[in-house]
Amino acid sequence: WVQGFSNKNFGFVNNQTVCYPCGNYILFLDIETKKTTVLQCQTGQVGAFAVNGNSQVLAFSDRKLNPIIYIYTFPELSKLAELKGNAQLDYTLLAFSFTGPYLASYSSIPEFVLSVWNWQENILLCSESQPGVTATSLSFNPMNWQQLCFVNESSITIWHIERNKDEHHLKGNPVKLPDGQGSVSPHEDLFFPVSCSEDPYHGPDLPVSAIAGLV
Repeated sequence: WVQGFSNKNFGFVNNQTVCYPCGNYILFLDIETKKTTVLQCQTGQVGAFAVNGNSQVLAFSDRKLNPIIYIYTFPELSKLAELKGNAQLDYTLLAFSFTGPYLASYSSIPEFVLSVWNWQENILLCSESQPGVTATSLSFNPMNWQQLCFVNESSITIWHIERNKDEHHLKGNPVKLPDGQGSVSPHEDLFFPVSCSEDPYHGPDLPVSAIAGLV
């Protein structure tokens, strides 16, 4: 009644169980016993999906108007949280942090909003809109939950989650990619001057603010 694997989105929820979405269900396959367990999405088809093997939790969204993100624990398959954001149509990407109770989500048209949640407290920490940007990949830095790698069809952006007590803010930092020939185009740096590494006689590079009129 539910078969197949039509999506590349899957992950290990513990050391021996892999899970992936299929239609209206999440399938769990024990790779040692070959036993399959299923979890049904009560509101229809499963949308975006993410899994965290460290905490043995998984997250998925449903595909309906004003979709909801559900957090479940494994192997109990008990619901831990329901995250209700401002998305109207669909979530396209979900990603768990490797440490801490944090989840990132990205919604599709019409909002195109990147959001970061504390799923244990059911709190939306911060969000940032990127009109018209279609994301292809979203992931946390394994060593630092306050950094997100966001990839779309033409660029890569590292989003920093700036924090001041209980306030959080997303700050984007575009990654300069090489061109078709593999070379990175030179750019003007307002902090450090043009490198003189070809001629070490001039000594180390200093910040512009540290140069006091000496030649």
